[in-house]
Amino acid sequence: MRVLCVGEDSGRNDGRPYEGLSKAAVGGSVSITTSGSAGVVETLRRSHYDIVVIQQTTPDMKLLRHIRNSRVPTPVMVIARTSTPSEVAELLSTGADDCVSASVDPAELLARLRAIVRRVSGHDSLTLHIGRLTVGVDRREVHVDSKPVPLTRREYDLVELLALRKTQVLSKETVLDSLYAGESEPYGKVIDVMICKIRKKMRNFGIDEPFTTLWGIGYRLNEVAFTPLGAKASVTESRTDRQAKESCIPVMSGINILNSSTTLDLV
Repeated sequence: MRVLCVGEDSGRNDGRPYEGLSKAAVGGSVSITTSGSAGVVETLRRSHYDIVVIQQTTPDMKLLRHIRNSRVPTPVMVIARTSTPSEVAELLSTGADDCVSASVDPAELLARLRAIVRRVSGHDSLTLHIGRLTVGVDRREVHVDSKPVPLTRREYDLVELLALRKTQVLSKETVLDSLYAGESEPYGKVIDVMICKIRKKMRNFGIDEPFTTLWGIGYRLNEVAFTPLGAKASVTESRTDRQAKESCIPVMSGINILNSSTTLDLV
């Protein structure tokens, strides 16, 4: 999960993430990039982030309004040291997806961040269902047809990332940054190797091509590959039946077949 952490420019915040956010990053695969409020919209348009975290001493609507008025769809969480119920209500009405206290427990904060990103990606629970594929985010398990797929920790992170953003093409740089979350990143080739290993494991479950590779652009989950077997059979039968119906009337030389409102002319 890529987080853009925006601090205040007034000197009350030195730009570093609050302690709770830093601990949440240690507890999960979270990559944090810090920024001042100036140029935030341009940064969000230029680079992909899963969520923006605005750190404030007291809630200030200006930056949030600027982001929302600029039509930037990235979800926003506000972490404030002090706030009143009316201030929180105004933040949520202005476009914030959540507002928490700076004293929030790191485990709760991480869960809230994940929940927001999950909902924005179109998933309503901790278990992601994509055809035959099931990703248990809370248990960190991947199943195909209810059978566990033996993945390493990094391989699981990659499958979860692509499942959460199933409609998006992720660049190799985005994948590296999300998986290694600020750690010393290996060469980009490691992602190609990981993709290859996961493909081999998925083929044991009858999934021929779990990922779509767009050379020079990135990777995307191939949802069609996880279509339930019964659905695939129905599609195949439908196509075969349609072809049979289309060719069931013999066309003989000397006969023109016209529409129902005309008669047949014999040549």
